[in-house]
Amino acid sequence: MNIIYNIGSLALIGVCVFAGLNDHILLAILYFFASMAFLFVANLEHITKSKGSKDGFDIKGRELIQKAEVTIIEMQNLAKLVSRTALSLIKRSGRSGGYPEEEQEALKESFLRLLIDLNLSKEDRDSVLEDYNKFIEMDYVFLLLGSHIPINWPKDELQKRRDMLNNVVSNCPSPEQIEELLITNESLSKNHKDILEDFKFFRKYKEYRRPEMIQEYKELRNSMNL
Repeated sequence: MNIIYNIGSLALIGVCVFAGLNDHILLAILYFFASMAFLFVANLEHITKSKGSKDGFDIKGRELIQKAEVTIIEMQNLAKLVSRTALSLIKRSGRSGGYPEEEQEALKESFLRLLIDLNLSKEDRDSVLEDYNKFIEMDYVFLLLGSHIPINWPKDELQKRRDMLNNVVSNCPSPEQIEELLITNESLSKNHKDILEDFKFFRKYKEYRRPEMIQEYKELRNSMNL
């Protein structure tokens, strides 16, 4: 019977990912918890067995502890995988208007609390946020370089700008690289300086320096069809 529940758990994970890909994030979260419940039931019989002699009971107890530890690790890995996928989908959906920025941040915090409750390490939690934070850094690049097309730059400098924008997914430029490009071409405005400071702060602390600017950034990003 536990094989059936294990298969059911995997099937629910598949449905969870499918729901997420179709922007049904709340359904995805529901299927995630259902899959964890199936995984628990699949290992329930190991927890309830307690027959035998004293020596047999000790052996069985050690086996139960080992199985429980394995189950916990499986649930942690499952939580990490689904949380990372869901967070990435939440941030991707923002490219076409999706979730308001404030709601995205609230959902992110909810996932992080879940991962903390499941005793995932800080390193694991950081890996879950990798795609989420990557998209935020990409937003800063487009806000700095894509919000207008310079007309007085030399051709080779325009090519550097195009390369930074075209390769932003595989090789996101640092705020220092962008700052150097803007200074070289005498295009560093007060607004650029403020956004660069926001970018530098986010890269270092993975937090917004000016949370009040989140919605304004989103409106600008939408005007650029990002």
